[in-house]
Amino acid sequence: MESLDERLDRIEREAEDMPQLNNLSDQALRLLLNQHMSDLCSLGTSIASLPFHEIIRRAQSKYSVLGMLLRECEMRSGKAS
Repeated sequence: MESLDERLDRIEREAEDMPQLNNLSDQALRLLLNQHMSDLCSLGTSIASLPFHEIIRRAQSKYSVLGMLLRECEMRSGKAS
């Protein structure tokens, strides 16, 4: 498993690689969300043959990006209410 420092470094790198979510159109956000959900689901096809440390490595990045995208969706949903 990652140490806390490694995890924070990874999260910071991922955040730098993400476009400014608040500048995306709703349609672009939906497309990005769809892409990351598909990527995470496609990992499921290979889980049976992967060791746990590899599953963690591959899924952590996708999971954290998906979390950021869902938070942006939550913020936009709050604005619409």
